[in-house]
Amino acid sequence: MQKLDIYAFLPWNLVTLFASLKTQILNFTGRSDRKHARLLHKFPSMGSVTVCTHLRFDPHCFGISTIFSYSIQSFINEFQLRSNLIQGRRVQLALLVHGIHGPYQEAFDHDDSWHSVCVSWSQKGGRWAIYTHGHMVSKGEGLNSTDSIGPDGLFIIGQEQDTFGGSFKTDESFSGSITELHIWDRVLNSSEIFTMEKECSPISSGLVFKWSGASFFIFTLDVCQDLLRELDVLGEWK
Repeated sequence: MQKLDIYAFLPWNLVTLFASLKTQILNFTGRSDRKHARLLHKFPSMGSVTVCTHLRFDPHCFGISTIFSYSIQSFINEFQLRSNLIQGRRVQLALLVHGIHGPYQEAFDHDDSWHSVCVSWSQKGGRWAIYTHGHMVSKGEGLNSTDSIGPDGLFIIGQEQDTFGGSFKTDESFSGSITELHIWDRVLNSSEIFTMEKECSPISSGLVFKWSGASFFIFTLDVCQDLLRELDVLGEWK
């Protein structure tokens, strides 16, 4: 069973433990250079990867936002999912792999609703893809075809790492809510991602990190019970 550890610096808030029989939700209220979550997981070297999650963006937040960042000691900008939030436009998503930034692609409305997102990347040809609600919205190639994603890194939710595990910036942080983040060490194909969306259950083959059953140590992050009721409309990962 993996754990999620939430780190922050002074001023410290009361630590809150939230565990639901259905799911756990991280609620990042406003931008901050402190709020983040770190996966307590030892990652292998990966020549391909898929990450899926449910998220909701703060409708009042605009600009560049980092959903997650993975860094290794020898290369900080190893793997990231970033968003560009422009008033009056749909949410734009982009992958960054080994310092190479992919194009921003429109994915879904910038509203106060939950959205499911999957992103994949393969070292073979640098192929990448972005999915929302089980359907591919964009794909491409040439996004770092020379290096695999390095092992033993730090996977952080909600912040971009400008140094290994730190040096966060408020204007690049995430504001909103995240839950059900799963990671595979292979590329899931379109059929598998569509099936997961329908069945609300992560595929076990290649799954290296599973959100279900994880525990949270929370500093400066809010947990809202209402989010859980809204997530039920989308379905629960089992």
